[in-house]
Amino acid sequence: MTLPPSFGSKPQDRLRESDWLRAHPGRPGFSKVALLLGILLGIFLPLQAQGQPNLIRGGQGVGGIRLGQTLDEVRKALGPPAKVTPSPNDPNSKLLDYPKRGLSVFLGSSGAVIGVVVSGASWKTPEGVAVGTSQNQVLKSFGKGLVRGEGNLTYPDRGLAFSFRKGLVHTIYVFRREEDRALMGDRLIEPGRRVGQIQIGDPISRVEEAWGRADRVLPLGQGGRERLHSFKEEGLGLVVLEGRIQGVILETGDFITREGVKVGSTRAEVLRVFGSTFRAEPERIWYEVRGIGFWFQGDRVRQIQVVSGQR
Repeated sequence: MTLPPSFGSKPQDRLRESDWLRAHPGRPGFSKVALLLGILLGIFLPLQAQGQPNLIRGGQGVGGIRLGQTLDEVRKALGPPAKVTPSPNDPNSKLLDYPKRGLSVFLGSSGAVIGVVVSGASWKTPEGVAVGTSQNQVLKSFGKGLVRGEGNLTYPDRGLAFSFRKGLVHTIYVFRREEDRALMGDRLIEPGRRVGQIQIGDPISRVEEAWGRADRVLPLGQGGRERLHSFKEEGLGLVVLEGRIQGVILETGDFITREGVKVGSTRAEVLRVFGSTFRAEPERIWYEVRGIGFWFQGDRVRQIQVVSGQR
């Protein structure tokens, strides 16, 4: 199978704002009361939210910052950032740092907020979990979660992730809930087998039913029998032969191996996890038996390619 060094798609805003749940009371014979209650709730709920300015809302946002907001809206809420840098985990996104507020805001390539990192202890979830909370309390409040490398737990259905140091919460990450993102599943990369819920060997029609047609389809190799289907919003490409997926190409940090390797990881991290037995190409290393390859830009992983392993 022929794979290009880079399929060039840029992930768009993969995380979108989720609406607040709103009550709409109403019973037969009590229309006036229901109307009054609706008015009161419409007044009270916003005031209640304003009374909790430091609230972390999984899958939605942090304080006045909501997933899906524009750069101008972020600046209006927080002012100019102290620093703007490319995201280490997703080269197509950038990170706006607000150290005095204990926040960092991720912007996608289209300029909208796709995630928020909390590093300050003043921000809390409705359950009272904050930076400095014990890992045991996180488990008690949210359950086991998914392990994302050493010292990291993710709750995809809640849109929350936690990193820990010495048994305490070090950072909290807010992102779009997985229930809103078809085929993402547990977001695990299993070399030679799958990426999220996309399995090597799956029909491309299964993906098209969930995501729609690819943004771009290009022939690969001299014969052109294999084709690359690029899905920009999801930040990945699928190599397809005779209607079935032969490989998955990732340019987004949304997916991660069980050991914590993802787009944005360093070369040293890759070698520590996968070892020094590989086939080397310019800027790429291949673990053919495992069914995974890494393309580097400088010292960091720019692209991950998952194919069927050689058993």
